[in-house]
Amino acid sequence: MSARLLLAATLVSTLASTLFTSPASALVAPPAEELPVAKAVETALIGNPDLLDAVDSAAIAAATLSSARSAFLPQITPFLAPSFRDGGTPALSRYGVIVSEQLPFGPRLSGSAEAARLEEGGDWSSYYSLSLSQPLLRGLDPAVTREPLRAAGRQVDTVGRNLSIQKRRTVVAVWSAYLASILQGELVGEAAGRTQRAETILESSRAKEQAGSVSRLDVLRAEQLVAQSRSQENDTRNALDDALDLLARLLGRPAGSRWRLVSPERLPVAVPTEEEAIAAALSSREEVVEARERVTDAEFQLRIAKSLLLPSLDAGLSWTAAGNGNRLGNALGSPGPSVWTFGLSSQAPLNLGAQLAAKSQAEVTLRSARRGVESLEADVVRQVRAAARRLATARDRLALDEANEGVAKMQLEVAQLRFGKGLSDNFFVVDAEGLYNSARVSLLTSRQQVLLYELALLAEAGILRPEEFLPRPAPAP
Repeated sequence: MSARLLLAATLVSTLASTLFTSPASALVAPPAEELPVAKAVETALIGNPDLLDAVDSAAIAAATLSSARSAFLPQITPFLAPSFRDGGTPALSRYGVIVSEQLPFGPRLSGSAEAARLEEGGDWSSYYSLSLSQPLLRGLDPAVTREPLRAAGRQVDTVGRNLSIQKRRTVVAVWSAYLASILQGELVGEAAGRTQRAETILESSRAKEQAGSVSRLDVLRAEQLVAQSRSQENDTRNALDDALDLLARLLGRPAGSRWRLVSPERLPVAVPTEEEAIAAALSSREEVVEARERVTDAEFQLRIAKSLLLPSLDAGLSWTAAGNGNRLGNALGSPGPSVWTFGLSSQAPLNLGAQLAAKSQAEVTLRSARRGVESLEADVVRQVRAAARRLATARDRLALDEANEGVAKMQLEVAQLRFGKGLSDNFFVVDAEGLYNSARVSLLTSRQQVLLYELALLAEAGILRPEEFLPRPAPAP
């Protein structure tokens, strides 16, 4: 009987362990993955949805350029036209190939080879032709012929610059969200520490009130400080969740994703001076380069408009030959005598209103594009100078906040010491606590702002290279 009771107790113990211990261990969340900022940038450059749209646009532009190039390659079109007729006049069947090529500097080559015969035992006949045409006035400028290819290439360049801009913006956005998440995490820690200190002040105030050394006002003041501290802690936790959700969106990850972030001490690249940033922006920033390319576009459009104002005069050279035979090979192998023909053709429309309007529009567009370059260059200089000023101000503010944080901490320690010894009420402690909290928040914010403004200066100068913000391989042992 005792053995049965022992077995039953063992089963109950095992069942209880399964019911209460296993689920508890299953609820333990796995540790969050560490995510350095370089890894976050790498993830965003792969999965950011806005950046993927720019990548797709670049692919479309590349396909358009490939299509434009194909128009200047040999065009070969074989054709088969057999005919069958039941009774009556024999049907004519034709077989051959048509070849043409538009050369990018103006001439056009075209040719054909054809064999035909009347069905029901007729002889074969062959026909060959080759022609070359060249505009001599209207369209003589190679820019007219090459314009589709040039425009497609320009579109590829434009989309490529937009992709570079989007990558740069993605790096800035990821760093901003990453630093904001770290800042909010630090503010959560500061708020929690403030709450703990406020609760300590409240306990001490209540004890002193019971001892009769302070008034009820001190307790109420301490209770108000605890309420403010807890409210601030809740706000900072909500702000932390918002910042992490924004970071997840930039990385292309689902909302609610969480990581262990590593606070970066500095940027992975050197920050230029104001003069270096201005020179770099005027020479290599994508927006400036694109504006200058638009001037080139307008110049080409004006060249084309001037060329289309001329009357057409085209020179043509052609060669033809024909042959016959009772077999297909005989007809193709003996074309017979050939004929060369040279001629000129011309057209001169009297109504040139549309062409003159196109020329006037091209001239206005060119003037506007040149003014746009001058205006953009001035705006870029102002933007770089403003970014440099903000960075200098942030660095000065950081130095002041570091000094103020030390003074505020000293004031809080003195106020706590005087209150602990009964030399004053808790008014000075509460006031010093508020000043210290403000100084800490300002210091943490200033540290992040220096990094953000350094990043902004790199972006405004157009020298922020995304590849420099990616993880670097470990040095070889």
